[in-house]
Amino acid sequence: TVQGNLREAPSQRLDMHLLPDSLSDFGTVSRKHRLLPFLGGVLLVVGAPAFALADSPSGDEPAVLEPIVVTAQRREQTLQDVPVTVTAFTGEFIQQNGIVDIRGLQGLTPNLSIKSNGEREAAVFIRGIGSIAPGIGADPAVGIFIDGVTASRGENATAAFFDVERIEVIKGPQGTLFGRNASAGVISITTNKPRLESTYGHAMGGVGNEGQLRGQFVANWALSDAWALRLGGNHVSRDGLIDNELTGQDLLDINSNQLRAQLLGRPGNVWETTFLFEAIDAENNDAIFTNADAFAPTTRQNEAPQKEELESTRLIWTNTWALDGRLELTSITGYYDHDVSIIPVDADATAIPAITFVAPSAETFFSQELRLNGSTDSTDWFVGASYFDQELSFDTDLRYDEAILLDLLGLGALCASPDVPPCGIQSEMPFGSIDVDSVAVYGDLIWSFSESARLTVGARYTRDEKAMDYANPRTAGVLGILDAQIFGPVTDGLVLASDSWSSFDPRIALDWDLTERTTLFANLSKGYKSGGINRQVDAFLPDPQSLVIFDEETVLAFEIGSKSRFLDGRASLNASVFYSDYQDFQLETLANLLPAIFNVGDVEGYGLELEGRWLATDSLELAATYAYLESEVVDSEFEPELVGNATPQSPQHSASAQAAWTL
Repeated sequence: TVQGNLREAPSQRLDMHLLPDSLSDFGTVSRKHRLLPFLGGVLLVVGAPAFALADSPSGDEPAVLEPIVVTAQRREQTLQDVPVTVTAFTGEFIQQNGIVDIRGLQGLTPNLSIKSNGEREAAVFIRGIGSIAPGIGADPAVGIFIDGVTASRGENATAAFFDVERIEVIKGPQGTLFGRNASAGVISITTNKPRLESTYGHAMGGVGNEGQLRGQFVANWALSDAWALRLGGNHVSRDGLIDNELTGQDLLDINSNQLRAQLLGRPGNVWETTFLFEAIDAENNDAIFTNADAFAPTTRQNEAPQKEELESTRLIWTNTWALDGRLELTSITGYYDHDVSIIPVDADATAIPAITFVAPSAETFFSQELRLNGSTDSTDWFVGASYFDQELSFDTDLRYDEAILLDLLGLGALCASPDVPPCGIQSEMPFGSIDVDSVAVYGDLIWSFSESARLTVGARYTRDEKAMDYANPRTAGVLGILDAQIFGPVTDGLVLASDSWSSFDPRIALDWDLTERTTLFANLSKGYKSGGINRQVDAFLPDPQSLVIFDEETVLAFEIGSKSRFLDGRASLNASVFYSDYQDFQLETLANLLPAIFNVGDVEGYGLELEGRWLATDSLELAATYAYLESEVVDSEFEPELVGNATPQSPQHSASAQAAWTL
């Protein structure tokens, strides 16, 4: 038993991963002539099955790599049996390697790149596609799911990993299987459930420099034969990393607390219910820095930022009924809310008291999913429906000394003009909200048409509706009179906009057992990301008092690959090559200091991914990954100069290597 636990990969590995430091922003280097490494990768994937046949002689009960169970296709399968590219991590691996949040996965996952915005939010990119700061009217491209329920947006994406069963990074569009915000891929987090077998617990603590403190506990109570309770908590704190010389206050500190409680019940032979409650309370002194000051130990900013706070609550209620031997009905109900306050930030990042802002925002969503799973001798299928309702709001206060601001802009003479009011302290206070409703129906079928081959077909129909209200009141100052406010044109009261989008997204996959230990697969899928509404009016439109609506983004993706086990089960190699074609790609830019989305044209991406593991001896395990990626704009009527440029956060090469020696 001990030996089996030691081999339950990918846990118990000491990671020494290497990742190039250059995660490119929207680059200017054309990648049109970099086909040779990609073709070499194709040859390597084709050659992988032949390599997998070279098994070594077996001894008496040799140690082998244990299979990893995943739910990438909304059903339990081993990692080697899924005809989709998936990188999976067990909870033991996460804990033992000190991976504290989602950002720790990118060095170990081919073609996963994460751009962190301080300690509160993160932008996730898979195969060069993602969203940095989409604003309330747009959606991310990579879905983050916790126990089957979307985590929605990036505001709490950096919440700590603790007491997790496994984490799966699923590549490519997952519209059929996951739906919402999954046009580039999905990160699925599964927490540990309460256990009926015993009562136990554990705790850990840690200290570090810069005043770092970590604490964590988990306790499991078997209340009866049918009910169990699991309670866990996590604390992370750290002193500030940068000293504000003007105020003596440290910036970029951390103080985060996370509490999770789960109740599991199996009151009968046909019903299982799990209820999860999670609360997060996090705060830190945030700040804005120029590139030149990003690594300086001190700064001089006139405004000492108060705490940036995040308070969130998550509820997930999962019920499963075994209707008969081959039918199972699952209901997943999700609720989430958060409040974020940024009070205040020195927006000019200088010692001059020019601009500060307060930007609180809030989110609430409710989701409901019903899924019926069934099987026959030759098929495994499910059908389902889901409903999602989300409300987002913001209320900004941008405060500035108009005399200083106009002087910095070279317009100081306006303050002396008798035709305008005296320059003084002004506040721009735009506000708005959006309501999102989404419904979907979907189905998926695996047909084993022979002993060694399976065909998977699936589809999802989605309809999204969004309705936004927005206002940017006129200030009493010079900029208000000139209609030249920092946050864009002034509105005549509340401006309303609404629209709807729908999409039919099919998927087809074929996997074939070439040998007992080698499987080839091919996967063709379509993905979709809803259109949206930008949160400010555009003075250049025919109606200057209207909000800008952008279209949906679609993607058609194809991948082929192999999953192999060899050397009598002591080694594995998973390889895939992929191609994706994005139409009406949603590009983020800044307009009047606010994120704005535009459909710029078409983006194509292709590449290669390799993941290998080898149990070299009973005590030594080696693993490595490599990814090659090309992702660039190939057509754009909106911005022709973008053609040939790489997409953001798309490193051409990334790799990692791990070694674990078990004593």
